[in-house]
Amino acid sequence: MLTYLLNIAFAVTATILYIRAPWTYSYDYCALLMWLFIAQNVLHFATNKRKNWLGFEFFFALSFFLVNFVYPVFYAPDPDKSYWSFFSFDFNDNYVTRSTALAYFGYAWYLLGATRILLLKREEPSEPTFTINMRQYIWFFGITVVSWLLFVATGGLEALQSVYADGGNLRDVGIFSYFNNIFTIGCYFMAIFIFRLPKQKWWFYLLVISSFILILLSTGSRQLAIGLALILITGFSMYVYHLKWWQVTMLIAGGSIVLFLVMTLRTEGLDTGAWQVKLAHLKLDHFWDVFEDLIVNDVNLFRLFGWAQENDPTWFQGMTLDISSPIPGLANVIIEHSDVPPQMLHGGDLPSYLFLGPDATWGTGTNMIGEAYRSFGSVGTAIAMFLIGLWVKESYYRAKNNVYWYLMYFLLVGHALIYPRAPLLFDPRLVTWSLLLLLFVMTITTHQTQIVHWLNRLGKKKEVQP
Repeated sequence: MLTYLLNIAFAVTATILYIRAPWTYSYDYCALLMWLFIAQNVLHFATNKRKNWLGFEFFFALSFFLVNFVYPVFYAPDPDKSYWSFFSFDFNDNYVTRSTALAYFGYAWYLLGATRILLLKREEPSEPTFTINMRQYIWFFGITVVSWLLFVATGGLEALQSVYADGGNLRDVGIFSYFNNIFTIGCYFMAIFIFRLPKQKWWFYLLVISSFILILLSTGSRQLAIGLALILITGFSMYVYHLKWWQVTMLIAGGSIVLFLVMTLRTEGLDTGAWQVKLAHLKLDHFWDVFEDLIVNDVNLFRLFGWAQENDPTWFQGMTLDISSPIPGLANVIIEHSDVPPQMLHGGDLPSYLFLGPDATWGTGTNMIGEAYRSFGSVGTAIAMFLIGLWVKESYYRAKNNVYWYLMYFLLVGHALIYPRAPLLFDPRLVTWSLLLLLFVMTITTHQTQIVHWLNRLGKKKEVQP
């Protein structure tokens, strides 16, 4: 109850601060918002009495802080914006404070939603009541390996390597894209359910998952690798060994450095000589520079906020292609038969279009608060973020007794760091395909004996036919 009352107070405060936020840059106002964000999170984790504090909420809060509060407080006061090319893009400096207030406003309502279910007085989830047997896990393993081999065979690995090393286009698609989607889901399955196996079975599959993480990082691709690492860390802390704060801090520090190096060196491919040259000239002017890849997404919030001042809310129009993504080919049909520009139909494409134009070969990413605001306005942003909080908490509590909610929660965990810089609507294709594939595996393995008997009987009937 205390957590709930505190978050009500913070949500009311955030609403007032957003309404009264100045339309010019104010360092003091941005710093106040940042410290309120930190205070709310400290109190939230200290008072909600959860045993397993490490999970989506923790990693999401960390990423949200880096994406939305570091630039206004630590970089914006410096008039020289040449440190990162993203901030040389055209955006209105006067929107920085108001946009930051909007970000905290949205987050406060999200955290209120994430505590609302606590009033139902549910017990803290411990060990799940469902089981995953080796037959089912071998299906996950088989799906992952087969889809990976087909991904490589159809040129997917070469295409992925060329994105950063040879100037390839990340938006290029081919038949390998479908195998990549299945491979991604298979990897998530292996990481999500590995701690449901007997301990003696872990090591081989952990080695397989780690191998895929290293291969992906070697290409410069980080999203799946990060997601798998977050799932493994969270699952390990929940079901094997409860990680201490200092251990988590060490993991975050080490992981941040590794990811920064991958980002810095990925344009050089596997040329170790080029690595040495680039590292020799590497210069960090600020402690926060290590987190550049998250911080730069704040510029998308400023640009989307400015665009929304001049245009009407787009409502669900910007989610059209996301909603249709579970059905292969449907997005192309919609684009071909729509009079609306494609960048208006897909969450995340509008900032790239505004900054780079219609023919860009790469994207700038986006900002979930900016996407919410340009779609639904201020009130809609609060409602959308509140519902996301409810969804997260519902997934967390239902995961104990339901394998599908368990999958949902850990998919959220795997995307916790990327979510603040992603479209508001959580990847519908990944969620839909994952749930359907899990349903298929659970059905096949549960009724495998009956299916074999049925096939045998069918075969015998065909044999006796004249």
